This record gives sequence, structure tokens and C-alpha cells, in this order.
Amino acid sequence: MLRKIASYVERHHLALLALFVALGGTSVAAGNAILPRNSVGTAQVVNGSLGTSDLSEKARSALRGQRGLQGPAGAPGAQGPPGTAGAPGTAGAPGATGATGQQGPPGSPGRPASNLFVALAADGTVLKSSGATSAERSGPGIYRILFDADITACTYVATAGEDSSAFVEDYHLYTSRTSTSTVNVVIFDANNDPLDLPFNLAVLC
Repeated sequence: MLRKIASYVERHHLALLALFVALGGTSVAAGNAILPRNSVGTAQVVNGSLGTSDLSEKARSALRGQRGLQGPAGAPGAQGPPGTAGAPGTAGAPGATGATGQQGPPGSPGRPASNLFVALAADGTVLKSSGATSAERSGPGIYRILFDADITACTYVATAGEDSSAFVEDYHLYTSRTSTSTVNVVIFDANNDPLDLPFNLAVLC
């Protein structure tokens, strides 16, 4: 069967080619024909074939509905970077000056740093004093005397005191100040060993 069809096409190919050209030309001519104005209506339009660009502005406006309700708020976005520091503000006005308080009564005059002395026994007992508030033997040959005045501008002199025991000829007394009102007295024998002895201490200002 196929051989018969191929043989027929081979013998009549020119006639078949002419037929195809004639049919194609008719279709092209029909497609290129210009339609008269306002000749396309609802019947000629295929449903769903027109786009919004094919419609007039009035028709497009008619297709727009009313504005819908506002949707819910979206989730908050990520925090942005901090902004630059603002310029410093102007200085405020100075506050009002407070009222001056009343002057208090004059205080009692302090004790003058003069005529200060103390006589101590070997065990640190105060025998007599002027201005000494306390005295103690804090260790072998070491004594501390506290006065009731500021003695930073004064000098301190220690001498041998009264003693009923045998007199030690070779010994040394040293004085020093550890605060504004405390004098230390240290006593050593000839071998530089601590020695407990009575003494007198005078503070000269």
C-alpha cells in the first residue's frame, strides 16, 4: 500500500505542489484582509482572549473593586544599628544661691601645747603629769605617752627619773613621735638591751 502511495506522489508531485500553494495563498489572503471599523462584537471575541490592555480606561476603572480592609500588622523587624550621638545640649541656668546659715557660738579655746610633762615609774605608772591623758609600758624598755594637745611643732626631752633601786650609770633614752599627740620613749642599757627604768619626759613648744 505504501509503495502505491509513494509511486502516486512521485508521478503527480508537481500537481500536488501547485495545489498546496493555491490553498495556502487563500488562507493568507483571508488572514490579511482588513476588517471594517466596529465590526468585531461579542460574537466574534473568544471568551478569555482579551487582556486589560485591550479595554478602555473606563472599562478598566469599572473592573476595580472597593479597597479592602487593612490586614493585620506584620511581625516587628530586626533592630537597626544605633544612630549617631546628638549634639550636646545647652547648659542650664545656674540655680539660686541658698541662704547663709547662722554662725555658731565660738568654741572653747584648745589647750596650748606648752607645759606638758610626765614622770613615769619603771612599770609605766604615772607619778605626776601635766597634759598627759594616758601612759603605758608596751614592752621591755618601751613606753608610750598620749597628750591632750597637738605636739607636732614641739620637741621632747627625756631624763632619768627617781628610782629607789641601784642607779645604772650607762644607759640611753630615745624619744620619737608616732602621731600628733603621742611620744614614745625607749631605754637601752650599755649592751643595747631593753631596760625598764623610771624617767621624766618634758614636751617643749
